[in-house]
Amino acid sequence: MKLKEIKFSVVLPILERKDIVEGFPLAIESIFKNTLLPNQVVVVIDGLYSKSFKDMVLKYQKKYFLDLIWCNKKVGLDKALNLALTKCKNEIIFRADGDDINLNYRFEKQLPYLISGFDVVGSSIDEYDENGNYISTKKVPITNKDIGKLIPFRNPINHMTAAFLKKSVLEVNGYPELFLKGDYGLWIKLYSNNKKFINLEESLVKVSAGSRMIRDRGGLRYIYSEYLLQKFLLKHELTSTGYAIIIFILRSMVFSLPSFFRSFIYKKFLRNSN
Repeated sequence: MKLKEIKFSVVLPILERKDIVEGFPLAIESIFKNTLLPNQVVVVIDGLYSKSFKDMVLKYQKKYFLDLIWCNKKVGLDKALNLALTKCKNEIIFRADGDDINLNYRFEKQLPYLISGFDVVGSSIDEYDENGNYISTKKVPITNKDIGKLIPFRNPINHMTAAFLKKSVLEVNGYPELFLKGDYGLWIKLYSNNKKFINLEESLVKVSAGSRMIRDRGGLRYIYSEYLLQKFLLKHELTSTGYAIIIFILRSMVFSLPSFFRSFIYKKFLRNSN
């Protein structure tokens, strides 16, 4: 079967927020500028929204025949994604974000791996600030073995690049409701159930990663989220108690720092800059 004959869905969770309002049109257009086109795009609108935001979404629904799920109250990202899964009519699903740009060969690059035995396929990402200036590249391990080595310590999949098989995700009952870590939690569930992963070395998505991202990744809520994540890793036997305690302490220290210092650590130790 030719790649152009394979049907796939794209899921896109959004909410009314400044960066989404500005980025959603570009994100949607990037999906439909791809060399391979989905026959279904499911957009979940999480939470309350204004008339102007609704009008914007409806404009693109009319243009591209989007499948929309409107949540009358905020349900959270994990539940929103699980709602999207129930709406997907294809076995192959691509995850996308509401303010990120998919390169026009993304689907063509990832699709062959999903039809050749892999359950999850991701890639590196290039990160840009609010003015469109390149910041850094976030690389990820390539092989299934190396992904397994990293998963106790860091999220091994850039979620906005993920593509996966619907049946594999449903086998583990979808996204877990893991505070701020639902995507990471899904990879943990899948890997602990012997699903097969791969990442592509090249960057397939341009990601908005300005000051809001650094500002939001800190404080007590992120410390609490890290505590829940380490418990989740222990539950799925992907870490040890000793490692869980050490990593929790180290990350809690970083989350407690002012955003300027967190930004320095992210760029210096967790990213690659040209």
